[in-house]
Amino acid sequence: MKSIEFTDEELNALMQLIDIAIKSQGLNVAQAGVILADKIRASVSPDSGIESNPILAEVLPPHEEDGED
Repeated sequence: MKSIEFTDEELNALMQLIDIAIKSQGLNVAQAGVILADKIRASVSPDSGIESNPILAEVLPPHEEDGED
């Protein structure tokens, strides 16, 4: 087993990256993402400030170029 130390800010960033990956790739990465997120949540104390349900940017519709200047 390997050990890596993270700050609370780094763990929040990692959770956000996992969340983005799951939202963008769906079921292809969901199982791996949930396993990793659960390990992160289990490794931190409840008062550490790590977001267990991070809210990220909303998904926007594709940008359409209308050709008007």
